[in-house]
Amino acid sequence: MLVSAGVWTLGTFLEFSVICLSLYLCYNIVKSLLDTDTAPKLFYKDSQLNDYILNQCKSLKSPFRPTPWARNAHIQSFLGFFIQKNSVLYEREYLQLLDRGIVALDWCRCPDYPIKRTSSILIVLPGQADDKKGVRTLCSEACKKGFRVVVINSRGHGDSYLATCRFQSFGDPTDLRQCVMYINRKFPKANITAVGVGSGSAVLFSYLGEFGSSTRLKAAAFISPLYETDEDYLKSISKIYQFIMLCGLKLILFRHSKALIKSIDLQSAFCSWNLLEYTEKIYCNPLGYTSMEDFIEKNNPLRDVDDIAIPVLCINSQDDPVCPEDHIPFDIFNYYPNMLLVSTKHGGHCGFWEGLVPQSWSAGLALEYLLTVIDFTLNNNREIPRVDSAK
Repeated sequence: MLVSAGVWTLGTFLEFSVICLSLYLCYNIVKSLLDTDTAPKLFYKDSQLNDYILNQCKSLKSPFRPTPWARNAHIQSFLGFFIQKNSVLYEREYLQLLDRGIVALDWCRCPDYPIKRTSSILIVLPGQADDKKGVRTLCSEACKKGFRVVVINSRGHGDSYLATCRFQSFGDPTDLRQCVMYINRKFPKANITAVGVGSGSAVLFSYLGEFGSSTRLKAAAFISPLYETDEDYLKSISKIYQFIMLCGLKLILFRHSKALIKSIDLQSAFCSWNLLEYTEKIYCNPLGYTSMEDFIEKNNPLRDVDDIAIPVLCINSQDDPVCPEDHIPFDIFNYYPNMLLVSTKHGGHCGFWEGLVPQSWSAGLALEYLLTVIDFTLNNNREIPRVDSAK
């Protein structure tokens, strides 16, 4: 007997854990086999562009079947931390901005997949508390498809220097603009595209809206994007996810505490354990906004959605614990002919892992979409459809 006098031995605990894990895996595998509702839902307005994409982009027609043993939204969301591919090498370049701030550019190097000077460029914008390590799978897949890939880290993020006494707010595209212009000057003949991952989508949405047809980008894709970062949304995020995100952000804050000590109340910031309060301490007050309402209005990712001029793909899951389904503005995809939304039943937040050996479904879809748009705009000499600004 492994149990004596009601006391569990280590062996008993391990046996019980194995049994529970086996039952959980069997349950999810059977549920996965019985689930026939795996086709993604598409939201878009009929246009020549969308018709072409739907005909050419095969991934849009293929079902998304999440990894049988990782169907749970939370497992999908965190699985990437453990299985990101290691086949990508990075070379860092520092770009000095007009205000003497510094942004770190991590250029991907995959020896097995050589690139040309005219290869299309993919800009990857990771989440606020993430860096190049969290997007290695996306970068690896992009290199395989011939992209020249660069991960742009916000100032002070990604183990980079902070040469100013402030961070850049998540909805301010000023730094991104300078990075894109620099990349465009460096590779003037290359097509430039971008992917925003998680909270990294906020600055990309802001950039597309604020600079309209002058973005220098051919297309953009978003994986689990955040749309409206107002007070109600920030308060609604699960406390567990807020805690995890804040731990990552506070680690970055701690690394640059000496540079920020004169502009930020560090003690109050480190004691803040909700995103709304932390945002106010780190971005709102130090950057000179009069109130949180003023800050949110000027940093809302979709504040200039009417002016987005390039093709946009958004990928969201219905079980996303950070960006829930009721946060998705379905109406804009039914109104603007250059925007397309792919909604899946499962996938979590920035997950979308499929297959017994997990592979990224969202990375493949996003990259195929970008290549399809490039083909549409260049090889077919067609213009992207526009829509007048909403009244």
